[in-house]
Amino acid sequence: MQKLSIILVEDEPGDAGLIRYNLKFSGGEHDFHWVTSLEELDTHLRAMTAAPDVILLDLNLPDSSGLATVSRCKAMARETPIVVLTGHDDMDFSLQALEAGAQDYLIKNDIAAAALVRAIRYAMERHQLERRLQESEQLTMAAIEGGNLGIWEWNLKTDACYTSERLLNNLGFDADDETVPQTLAQWVVRAHPDDAASINLALERHVNGEEKRYQSEFRVKHKLGHWVWVFESGHLISWDAGGNPERVVGIQQDITSRKDMEEQLRNLAMHDPLTGLFNRRSFMEAMDSEYGRVKRSANYHTTILMLDIDYFKSVNDTYGHSAGDDILKAFAHTIADKLRENDVFGRLGGEEFAILLPDTGYDGGTHVAEKVRAVVEAMRVQSGEEVIGVTTSIGVALLSTDDKRPDGAIARADAALYRAKQSGRNRVEHDEGTTDAPTAPA
Repeated sequence: MQKLSIILVEDEPGDAGLIRYNLKFSGGEHDFHWVTSLEELDTHLRAMTAAPDVILLDLNLPDSSGLATVSRCKAMARETPIVVLTGHDDMDFSLQALEAGAQDYLIKNDIAAAALVRAIRYAMERHQLERRLQESEQLTMAAIEGGNLGIWEWNLKTDACYTSERLLNNLGFDADDETVPQTLAQWVVRAHPDDAASINLALERHVNGEEKRYQSEFRVKHKLGHWVWVFESGHLISWDAGGNPERVVGIQQDITSRKDMEEQLRNLAMHDPLTGLFNRRSFMEAMDSEYGRVKRSANYHTTILMLDIDYFKSVNDTYGHSAGDDILKAFAHTIADKLRENDVFGRLGGEEFAILLPDTGYDGGTHVAEKVRAVVEAMRVQSGEEVIGVTTSIGVALLSTDDKRPDGAIARADAALYRAKQSGRNRVEHDEGTTDAPTAPA
């Protein structure tokens, strides 16, 4: 890992010592500074010649508390990603911290060196994408205001549509191309089927006076056949003698690159950056949805599998964290290949994984668990010159309407996973609270 400039804002010496200890064993040397308040942070930042790479921020400090701490820190260090350190294992609170300006968060009582390094990497990557997206949006606004864009004009009486050469070029046409659409209806036909209705509605609302301007973001087919994201804005500029709308003039801009960055940000927010699987937040959202289905239908069953890699710490200690990352990625990809399209596979943290099997009872869940166990046992991972094999232990439980929250099933599956490990590992165990659970394999 590259050498990073890290500032820790933490007023508890014990917590600060734990962070320093984990950074020491994270696989790299870092320029580490510890301050105990926002006032000290401000003084330290003013003395620095370059912005730090990341700030690790406790929310409750002598001179600030709660989400206001994030906002104040962001105001001091706009160019620096923030990782919030919190004692709250609460999804809503964590999302509020991200909305306040943080890039990631860590639960204090669950901080390990690998998790800390991943959070720092993720925060830096997300911050970079956010900054690029913000710059793109600023450039977009400057271009719109300057008018240096593709221009179009629509005649409501004849449906004729004039388009500038720049607009045509953006979509792969030449000005003298005979295939260029000549009417609005012909242009709308080129819009993505999922977007056409929203374009017509936005135009209709503006023409009818319900909206001050027409604005729409949609996909339109390039002459070469691929989809291009565009932003359009327009205004009515003339009416006939009877007061009926006559002409609309507008601009169009290619926003494909911005949409690509937005998609990257969405993926970062939903997925684990190492394995590409759903992260804990996304997995729990899927759990909530399935729990609702189970509550609504007595005949609908959903099974959850909790699994982790046996002796993973020994693998890391023996072969190094790079090999550990290779194994985590291979573990995720190997299992994902054996699941159905509607199954939900997530990495909850470290070597802890979970699989949600919709519309699946214990028999089906047991079959999947055994299939997963076997395919992992057969897996071999090439890492450098080493070929490494691992096994997995799995706990199985059904989502139950008796649970007040869907994560009750996680707790029961986790207890079954613990029994699998206590019974020798590389095996499947089931929730003991269910009488019709099949016998676990030896």
